[in-house]
Amino acid sequence: MHIIDLSHKIENGMPVFPGTPEVKIEQLYTVEKDGFAEKTLGLLTHVGTHMDAPAHMIGGGKTLDQYPISKFSGKACLIPFSWEDIDEQAQDEYLSEFESVIRDCDFVILKTAYSEKWGSPEYFKNYPALDKKGAEYLSGFRLDGIGIDAISLDQEENTQYEVHHEVLGNDILIIENLCHLDTIRSQVFRFSAFPLFIGDADGSPVRAIAEY
Repeated sequence: MHIIDLSHKIENGMPVFPGTPEVKIEQLYTVEKDGFAEKTLGLLTHVGTHMDAPAHMIGGGKTLDQYPISKFSGKACLIPFSWEDIDEQAQDEYLSEFESVIRDCDFVILKTAYSEKWGSPEYFKNYPALDKKGAEYLSGFRLDGIGIDAISLDQEENTQYEVHHEVLGNDILIIENLCHLDTIRSQVFRFSAFPLFIGDADGSPVRAIAEY
């Protein structure tokens, strides 16, 4: 059994979506002074490797705490999804080449290799992501979630977040900022991404893993 961590570490100075507050972790108590150690955490619900709930983009949408725990783990397939993979082919046509495996899975994980740019300004620019046709195609399956190793499931220029609305509107969760997808040696594996149990959560950091 192989277990692979697909999560970025949450720490001070880590990359955050441009324009949003940075992570702030402070040592509040120390063993030397207080007899125990404890930190304060200041972070957004969509920092690092995280999960989007429908409530993130849709008014009155479901929050993560409204889902059963089974929603966050299941059979997944890994699909290559760099710009070189897609090339000039329409995304829905490209994804249809994987239809037989997608149909048998709960999660689709898009491997763009863009996580290699984590920590650099390039990570937020020209990253591979779904377009409306690709999102509509995947939303036609009974999926629990779609994951990607890039900053967003929407392309940089899509400021209306059409992909988020399409996917989340079909009760499919989004997992962004995954990493280490290149170390998975099986197209099909068990994927788990458990959010913190936060009330009314529009999103949450997750510890995502692959098992095969």
